[in-house]
Amino acid sequence: MTLDLRLRDASRRCPKRMVYGPCGGVSAQGGCEIPDLRCSFVDDGELLDGLAFAPSDVAVPESARESGDALAVGTRRPASAAFAARIGDGPMITADLPVRGTDPGLLTEAGVRLAGLTAVIAGEPPGLRDALSPTHKALVLVAAGATVIAGMTCRDRNRVAIEGELAALADLGVAGVLAVTGDHPASTALPHARPVFDLDSTRVAALARRAGLFVAVAEQPAAPPVAYRPARLALKAQAGAELGILNLCGDIEDIARFAAGVARTAAPLPISVSVPVLASRAATRRLGTLPGVSLPADLMAAVASADAHDAAESGARAAAEWARRALAVPGVVGVHLSAVVDDSDPTGMSAVTAIVRTNTLLRERLLTDAEAREPTR
Repeated sequence: MTLDLRLRDASRRCPKRMVYGPCGGVSAQGGCEIPDLRCSFVDDGELLDGLAFAPSDVAVPESARESGDALAVGTRRPASAAFAARIGDGPMITADLPVRGTDPGLLTEAGVRLAGLTAVIAGEPPGLRDALSPTHKALVLVAAGATVIAGMTCRDRNRVAIEGELAALADLGVAGVLAVTGDHPASTALPHARPVFDLDSTRVAALARRAGLFVAVAEQPAAPPVAYRPARLALKAQAGAELGILNLCGDIEDIARFAAGVARTAAPLPISVSVPVLASRAATRRLGTLPGVSLPADLMAAVASADAHDAAESGARAAAEWARRALAVPGVVGVHLSAVVDDSDPTGMSAVTAIVRTNTLLRERLLTDAEAREPTR
């Protein structure tokens, strides 16, 4: 079987119909995120070595051009241009939006409190619990004064729906989009939901860039095949991605190895590193059970050794210090604060508090470092 036919067969057997290699949900043993399946790509490195982004994958169909139904190519939006200009201009500090539910009041409060960060990345939860669309959620957050990177997954939408969301987000004036393929419903708490996966994150990155938006993408350096992960990020850069956000994948040494691998690719992307903000022992345990997650040992120890009422402060201080070290790695331009909501935090606002506290501590330490580097007069 030729390489092209083998690649198409691997894509056909993949539950998400991935085109540009395996997603980030591959287990350490090579298993798919869906129980009892093996990743269709993971055992065939020759397939992955030959991958290259094909612009024809997102070309506008002739029928759409003739009918006028095609998504127009958008000029660079001001908010996206401003955000792109921030890359490399001092450390970027972004964060998840940990708010549970669809209460606009809670979203507004969170947006106000998180407005001091470089951006809020308002993703879509894997459990499908959040009924608000990316555009609706972004609308509330932008009105609250936050800079928003809207999450866009392929799990629930075909290409037409994705292009509609991208056009709406561009019109709204969000800073950009985080393009992700998304978790398969069979690996979540709602396996009865029918998956779509008309596209994958690489092709969504190309469409988002066409819409005039800034494009961030995710990567999981710790997921097999580990050696392929820098090249996969480079493929997304070829498609139009401008920032790679690394999932929780180990300690500083692991980050440095991956960043060095990205720098050796044909299309190196600037990197932002996810930093776990562990506000409780329960949150630490929950985060540690997620597929592909590898937590820094010193962060876990900081929370485990603290009294229950001091755990949140200990976790914030440990996260700020670890983030400071991560920012010193060549190729790393930012950190992404990721707080897990546990059962003691029904709204997610305690997680917002932990993120805000970590951001404050980190900025204080970065300012102290900058002042220490200033020459004496």
